Amino acid sequence: MKQFDLHAEAYNIVRGKIAYPEKLFQTLSAACSGQEAALDIGCGNGVSTIRLADYFSHVEGVDLGENLIEKAKANYPALRFSASPAEQFQAERRYDLITSATSFYWMDRQAVLGKMGQWLKDGGVFCAYKYDFPVVYGPLRNFIERELVTKWAKHRDDRLVNYDNTLELIQASGVFSSAERHVVSNIIELSPREVALFFLSTSYVTRYMDQEGGAGYVDAFIRAVEEIDRGDAVKVNFDIHAFIGRR
Repeated sequence: MKQFDLHAEAYNIVRGKIAYPEKLFQTLSAACSGQEAALDIGCGNGVSTIRLADYFSHVEGVDLGENLIEKAKANYPALRFSASPAEQFQAERRYDLITSATSFYWMDRQAVLGKMGQWLKDGGVFCAYKYDFPVVYGPLRNFIERELVTKWAKHRDDRLVNYDNTLELIQASGVFSSAERHVVSNIIELSPREVALFFLSTSYVTRYMDQEGGAGYVDAFIRAVEEIDRGDAVKVNFDIHAFIGRR
C-alpha cells in the first residue's frame, strides 16, 4: 500500500520486531500436500516471507510498494521478490502455499481469489491472516485508545473497521474444497519507542499525519509514549486471525 511505501523506513524497523507465531506456519505447512514452493502476496519488507523458508524449498514475495521490495531484497537476498500488484502478478509456477499477511483486505480480494486456481497446485493452501487493532497493555493503553478515538478513527479505512467477509469470499470463489477460520494467540513485547513506531507506520496514522497532524506529530507522539511508559517492555496483543482455503 502506498501509505506504507512513503514511510518504509519506520515500517521496516518495527515490523521486523512483530513476529508471527511459529504455530501458524507449522499449521499451514502441514496442511499442504507438498512443500516445494510458497508465495507471499502483499509481502511488504519480507518479514512474513522469510518465515516460509523453513518449510518450503522455493519462496517468493510480491508487493506493489517498490521501496518495500527493495527493503525485502536487502533483508533477505536468498529469496525472490518482485514489485507488482497482486491482481496483476504473473506467476511462473504453481505453489503449494500462498499467504497474505495483514495485506489481503487492501487488494481486490475477489480478483485475487479468482487467480488462485491458476496459482495453486491441487491440494494447495491459501491463507490470508491478520491482526485486528492491537491491544496495548499497561499505562499506554488509555493513551493509545484516546489517540484512536480523537485523532485516528476517522482515518481508518472501512476495510479495517467493517466485518471481514474473507471467509465467505473464499467459500464463494469456487476454487477451494474447504475453508475455515483460525485464531492464534500472539502477544509480543516491544519497547515503548517500538510501540510508537508501529502505530506511526499504520495506514490510519500516516493518513492522520498527511491530512491533519503534520510531520511534527512523529516526534510529539514518540515523546508522549516514552514519557507515559518508561519501562523496557510493553506487552501488545497481536492475536492472528487466519482465513484458510484448501484447494
